[in-house]
Amino acid sequence: MNKLIRPVLALTTLALAAGPLSTSHAILDKTRFVAHLGVAYFAFHHWVLAPYKAGKFDKTATGRTAAMLKGGAALLFAAHEVNVAEKVAHASHDPLLQKLDGELVKLKGSFSDVGGRLKNGQLSADDISGLDQATNSIGQTSAAGGQPIKDIPTTISGL
Repeated sequence: MNKLIRPVLALTTLALAAGPLSTSHAILDKTRFVAHLGVAYFAFHHWVLAPYKAGKFDKTATGRTAAMLKGGAALLFAAHEVNVAEKVAHASHDPLLQKLDGELVKLKGSFSDVGGRLKNGQLSADDISGLDQATNSIGQTSAAGGQPIKDIPTTISGL
């Protein structure tokens, strides 16, 4: 009987100690927030911004269709990751994440809008520079609050 009580008591103590941590906004919310935005930023920088700057979206570029398809998929993926980061920020009690919540709603919409235009082959320099400025603005605000966002290399199925 004693062998059964010890593990149950240990698990109960652990559950009671970890319970308040599950609703805590401290480190875990910021970590999740930065990780999701880092993945989104990487997808945008690697499959949209860099190919755009290299001229791979130009009408006469070799492999334009493939580059645009990859860019569109990357933008959809980035919009999803920004959406997840926005949900983390929205639910958090952290002042920095709450401050960034509104900017993320706008960024999420921008990724979706530009992704739709890219899908239709109507991508413009203003679209790309606008997204770049928005991501840089959020990154600067986050870094000023002590949470720098860095690109996190990741693979996206099919790209």
